[in-house]
Amino acid sequence: MELDFYKEKLTAYLERISVKERSGLYHCPLCGSGTHRGSHSDGAFSVYNGGKNWHCFSCSQSGDIFTLIGLVEDLPDFTQQLHFAEELFGRAPGAGQGSAPEKKRPAPVQTDFSSYITACMQDAGKTDYWTKTRGFSAETVKRFHLGYDEEKQAVVIPYDSSHTYYMTRSIKGKSFRKPKTASAGGEPIYHVNALDQDKTPCFVCESPIDAISIMSAGSFQAVAVGGTGFRKLIDRLEQKKPACPLILSFDADDAGKTASEHLAEELRRIGVPFVTAEYDLSVYPEGMRKDANDFFRGNPAAFAQQLAQNAEAVTAETAVSLTAERSAHDAASGARRLSGFLDHIRGDHADEAIPTGFADLDKELDGGLFAGLYVLGAVSSLGKTTFILQAADQIAEAGTDVLYFSLEMSASELLAKSISRQTYLCSGGDVRQAKTVRGILTKSRYEGYSQEEKSLIDKAVLAYQKYSDRLYYYEGIGDIGVAEIRSRTEEHIRLTGRKPVVMIDYLQILAPFDLRATDKTNTDKAVLEMKRMSRDLGIPVLAISSLNRMSYGTGEIEMSAFKESGAIEYGSDVLIGLQVQGIGQDDAQKKINECKEHRIRDVELKILKNRNGQTGGRIGLRYYTLFNCFERDDSYVARKILSGVPAADDEFIPAY
Repeated sequence: MELDFYKEKLTAYLERISVKERSGLYHCPLCGSGTHRGSHSDGAFSVYNGGKNWHCFSCSQSGDIFTLIGLVEDLPDFTQQLHFAEELFGRAPGAGQGSAPEKKRPAPVQTDFSSYITACMQDAGKTDYWTKTRGFSAETVKRFHLGYDEEKQAVVIPYDSSHTYYMTRSIKGKSFRKPKTASAGGEPIYHVNALDQDKTPCFVCESPIDAISIMSAGSFQAVAVGGTGFRKLIDRLEQKKPACPLILSFDADDAGKTASEHLAEELRRIGVPFVTAEYDLSVYPEGMRKDANDFFRGNPAAFAQQLAQNAEAVTAETAVSLTAERSAHDAASGARRLSGFLDHIRGDHADEAIPTGFADLDKELDGGLFAGLYVLGAVSSLGKTTFILQAADQIAEAGTDVLYFSLEMSASELLAKSISRQTYLCSGGDVRQAKTVRGILTKSRYEGYSQEEKSLIDKAVLAYQKYSDRLYYYEGIGDIGVAEIRSRTEEHIRLTGRKPVVMIDYLQILAPFDLRATDKTNTDKAVLEMKRMSRDLGIPVLAISSLNRMSYGTGEIEMSAFKESGAIEYGSDVLIGLQVQGIGQDDAQKKINECKEHRIRDVELKILKNRNGQTGGRIGLRYYTLFNCFERDDSYVARKILSGVPAADDEFIPAY
């Protein structure tokens, strides 16, 4: 597809280098057929196959646009031919996807054409092409070193004062010739130094003659890209931004308008200020409304005025753009941030802690959860899901919304765990009356309960119901990723006007960002995006994480247990470990196994990292596995006091 794009440009290329006769044949740019005088002077160069192929009946050569470029421009290598076509017509749609491998083009020998150009300059007066056909004054001809090659009957246009590149144009027809690429390189931007002129707006044209017309009409700068291909201009601007704003002034035909639109897109992409020139074509005579030279010859006064208007437009546009850029730049300053910071802490949006309902944990976290990423890790079966689900219930009961993303358990299982816990709490901790998840979900068991037991379940359901409108469950198995979590969170904020706490159970089974990437890479990406979400939306995000296998049964949980994903260790704001009480390096696995054998397990939370607070804190809990409930372990607190650890004034405030 990319090659077809260029093959269809064959006739456009011929318009640059040859002349088309009324018979439909062209002058041959290779053997010169058609350029000789006489009764049989028509060209023998024919285009066929829908304009994609050519054949010369005089020299018997044929091919496509690449063959012709190779012969005319002295470029034997196909990659060089493709590069030349790109420079002439721009990059094809989809270029770089399956195209020919790019080879490094050998640097051309820079040739000095000064002697030839100087001789042509001296002969400029031997033709009236510049003054009569193009409307240029003798001063303009001299200023831009314009010349005439009497032997070739072609005018000569140097590209800059260094005289290292030029082009010729036949004064009889429309035949363009340039130096061989091997000796002079590819066609450069005409008058390229204009891009470095400070502040003065620079017009961008197709042809050098248009650029000269603009610069002759007023005190403006102009460059020419040599047709509708502008890739070399973009490449140059990406390497070095212009010192001046640009005004796009391509031809007023369909090809020029399309090229101008595409160039505008590229300039926006690389952040170069510009406007597209606007001309009132009605002030120019019929047949002189296509390009800048037409305007210059057709109505010089009106053209100069319209150039000035376009220059004023781009100057105003640049001022607006500069003001916006400066404002965006200054937004990062300490002064601007301080103003917003003071408004934040003194206003309605001041950071407030969201208590988890676990008093000792909230105390370690300076009151509860703040906007940020919290990660809870533990070995399997110590109650990670149960703990954050209980925290979710307690947060919702206190009046804050919670979005719970469960990637393993169904929403009905989570509801059953919460109601099971409520039966334990509503019974005053009577383990004989409280019901397990199975006891709630199994119909045959429910039918066998006494009226008192059914009444307890009804009370538990009613207790849950009081805050259930603050809880939102989303279930999935490997099909929920961070992008969907963020989308649903933003939707919740938009629809309710309330910022929630987001809980994710659990991190390692989120849908991967890239199926081809490693688990570690996908987890790292998930952590960074969750951190970004917590910061952008100003909400707490609490995620469960598994530990790496190397840390199982090796003793106390440490930050190194999360090194399977480095982003957890460094990206989280608070990192919490859940472990067996009293675990050490000796017989660690034995203690874990013994703990799991009990229906009531003594566990502790350990603050491994707290970006804005103290680390190392420990919170003792008793985990009632049958009823999905964590309670404060008062004996743990007592042991801390007996061991000499100072107790706070609220040390014995119950969690409920």
